[in-house]
Amino acid sequence: MSLLQAFGYDYQFTFYRAASLLLAGHSPYLIPTFNNPPWALLPLMPFALLPESLSTYLYFVLNVLLYAFVAYRLRARPLAFGAFMLSSPVIYGLYRLNIDALVLAGFIMPAPIGLFFVLMKPQMGFAMALFWLVKAWRAGRLRTVITTFAPVVLAYGLSFLLFGNWITNRQQELTGAIWNTSLWPWSIPIGLALLFFCLRDMRQDFARAASPLLSPYLAYYSWAAVLTGFLEHEYVLTIGVVGMWLAAIILVHP
Repeated sequence: MSLLQAFGYDYQFTFYRAASLLLAGHSPYLIPTFNNPPWALLPLMPFALLPESLSTYLYFVLNVLLYAFVAYRLRARPLAFGAFMLSSPVIYGLYRLNIDALVLAGFIMPAPIGLFFVLMKPQMGFAMALFWLVKAWRAGRLRTVITTFAPVVLAYGLSFLLFGNWITNRQQELTGAIWNTSLWPWSIPIGLALLFFCLRDMRQDFARAASPLLSPYLAYYSWAAVLTGFLEHEYVLTIGVVGMWLAAIILVHP
């Protein structure tokens, strides 16, 4: 498969097909590579109504806009904005067209809505969910926790009723997948440190960065979540982006 033919591969062979099945009233989990909550397909429904080629290019445009808008809303200065948009995880994410941009968009949403997005990929967003849990508890104890988390908890319950236990009934071993670029377990101390300071000081930037470092599986483009945690620290971010490009080049051309 050529580089041009592989453009949008994740979207075309997983999400477009899964969304099309859901539109037709079938389980999206008939697609073996679809391992996300069913509501991850809801933003893709309008795209699934279009021919695959047109749908892919429109979804590409949406991804560019989402990456850029997230960086803007997280107050990235020009250098950090440019470094983020030109980082290897973002570029690869735009090439493969997964749902990572949607997950990152959850970081800038109110918690009850954002939870649906960050939990589309827990390996990118579970620390953010934990941050919102602690924040809700501090704001109003159990009542605020319930009002914040009830919608997504109910959505999980409904999804199990409709599609069975899709979490454990996955058809591939994610940790052993060829695309897995997680640094687990070596990254655990860094992830735990970020999580500790995130919850102690209520630092949302650390919450955005922690999850990938604590996950045993992670696609390369999902490292963009870590980068969002440093958008307000433009020189640190730029150095990190340069390092990630060097690592990517070394991995491709050992």
